[in-house]
Amino acid sequence: MQQIKAQFNKIEQPMKKFFLFSCLDLSVGALGMLLYGIFTSTYGPIWIRNQYIGLWLLTILFFYSIQSIYLELRTWPNKITYFLDVAFFSITVILTLILSIFYCISVRIDGIVWGFYIFAVNLTNVSILFLKRHHLKYKNPKTPIKKPLFILIQTIKVLNFILRLIFLVVICFMINGASKEAIGKSKYPARGQIVELKISNTSNTKVKFHFLCDGPKTDKPVFLFEGSGSHGMADYLSLQILLKKNNRRSCIWDKPGLGYSDYLTTDFKSHGDMYDYLIDSLGEKGPFELVGWGGGGSLIYEYASRRPENVRSLTFLDSGVFDMEFKIIKKLKNWSDSELEKYKKSEYFSRKSLFSLINGIGVPFGLMSSFIPGYKVYFNELTDEVNWYFLTEKTWITQEYLLYDVFYGKDAFELKINQSIPINIIMTVKSDEQIKEQICKKQGYGFDSEKCKYEIDSNRLSIDYRAKLKDLSLSGNIFNCTIDDCELGYYVGLGANYTVDKLVQL
Repeated sequence: MQQIKAQFNKIEQPMKKFFLFSCLDLSVGALGMLLYGIFTSTYGPIWIRNQYIGLWLLTILFFYSIQSIYLELRTWPNKITYFLDVAFFSITVILTLILSIFYCISVRIDGIVWGFYIFAVNLTNVSILFLKRHHLKYKNPKTPIKKPLFILIQTIKVLNFILRLIFLVVICFMINGASKEAIGKSKYPARGQIVELKISNTSNTKVKFHFLCDGPKTDKPVFLFEGSGSHGMADYLSLQILLKKNNRRSCIWDKPGLGYSDYLTTDFKSHGDMYDYLIDSLGEKGPFELVGWGGGGSLIYEYASRRPENVRSLTFLDSGVFDMEFKIIKKLKNWSDSELEKYKKSEYFSRKSLFSLINGIGVPFGLMSSFIPGYKVYFNELTDEVNWYFLTEKTWITQEYLLYDVFYGKDAFELKINQSIPINIIMTVKSDEQIKEQICKKQGYGFDSEKCKYEIDSNRLSIDYRAKLKDLSLSGNIFNCTIDDCELGYYVGLGANYTVDKLVQL
């Protein structure tokens, strides 16, 4: 304690107040890092959001608080080192201000708070340098230092220099990430209405819900589009525009956790629990033509089991049975239940780790556009808007949060629906030759190789499993899409006209 007091007394009088504030900043940074570290695994405390962004910001705050203490204690042997410090912290002030402004535009509250906090700390660091400029007027006496201590000091200086460069780069990447969110929101504002939505029967929580209903109101039923947990309104814009040209009305939306709807909350249970409230909030008259794209098939089917009076028909766009991926693997590899469960568990943690990497680095640093190939949509002017949503925080943190349900959730297709509700299926059907050309050839598999045979057999089983969904009802149609372009994204992307042609035939 005496040594600490003696060291504190060595600090110049004007610097003592700065030193105390720097210690407070350091404590805030350390505590914040701890809390955000916990939040990255719990997704809380209230909203399901990317807590890695807050963790990065508090880590930056912690580092620059240490830099404040370093400046308050140090002296400069020459003008060059002094002006290098001035340049470094001046650049940091500018960069952190830019970062804070982007968080203001995207309205991320904790980003705004911590961004301006870091900006203030670095502005303080520049002030410290200004107040200590008198050190340049005299030379510091050289005190003999033992070699081990000298080596330690030089090592710390080199490490500090490297860390400064690293944190400058980190801030630049954070600016890149924040700018993509902010600029996207400026270029592509909310298109529809925003209302309050109750998330379940067991919770009083309400969230903001963004939806758009468009097209002429006629005596024909309204189309409602649904997808998996990672796809929102933008994906269905081409379909809605084309349906409107066919004098049909439709509704599309951002489920909570996506787009311009609120984040999911920690008391959220499942999309099925809130689906009644979601559809009722549209203000449209049923019964509806429900269209489920991919993973959205199980959601609309579950709704039909509860509210058959509100459903005129169900249409599945390349939807599969629950656990189809793993059922195919089990059958082709002739695995036991325990072998499959072991593989499934391994695959879950592998994908969970990938999402953690995406949410921990890819999204905060704005790198997703480099790793996620964008896809083109029917109306070219919508392409950038649709692809922007795949760069946003909500898209990826919501996928990570819902991953467990994808692997271990309930099988909605075990429910029974009114057999008079038609089930229509629009699905991709590839021939063996197409699989050879589109998969085996591209992957470098020989056409007679075991790997190519596996892909062919997997495709055949996939077709069978998707077609079996038709057996859940006594009526409906199956449309097989056999052209080379057909795949899941085709039906809402470049092939939106194909999908609409089939829908208006129903």
